[in-house]
Amino acid sequence: MVNKERAKELFFSYYGNEFFMWKDGDLDEYKSYNISKDQESVWKEELIEKLYSELDVKHNSSLNGLILIINYFGEYNLLKKVLYFISDNYMQADSFLKLRYAEELFDILEKSKFHEHAPEDTLLETKKFIIVIINDILSNNVEISAESKKILEFNRDMPDENYLVLRTQDLLKKIESLDI
Repeated sequence: MVNKERAKELFFSYYGNEFFMWKDGDLDEYKSYNISKDQESVWKEELIEKLYSELDVKHNSSLNGLILIINYFGEYNLLKKVLYFISDNYMQADSFLKLRYAEELFDILEKSKFHEHAPEDTLLETKKFIIVIINDILSNNVEISAESKKILEFNRDMPDENYLVLRTQDLLKKIESLDI
């Protein structure tokens, strides 16, 4: 039972992504527990429920986890839920977080070409919503909260309005050229 608990701990901490497990040197340990695909499916659903229940507009670690799951497993039914969460809550976010939402959603669109079952209507809805977010950022005064400034400084990004606008304009060019 201890082995199964450790395997679940690894599965949750890496969002089920075996590449990340391998990269950190934990894949061999995880594989040694011989977890069935059925058990992984149960854990994946449990992890999705946990992350979804913890979604918070200001702290996006749960959102990042859900996006990793969408990208790795091709869970496009989850993409709709993520879209609804962001659309219901993004007006509470500052300009930096709005841009991060748009960039994360764009990442999903780019990775969707690796999943043949990605629903075109959901991808198109996602593309349109990214454009809404971008237009919102570009048509309003840029706001960078104290929390976001810390994140930007930590990541060595320049925490100023010009940088954010340039990054947003770059994303607009990318999304406009993306075929869906």
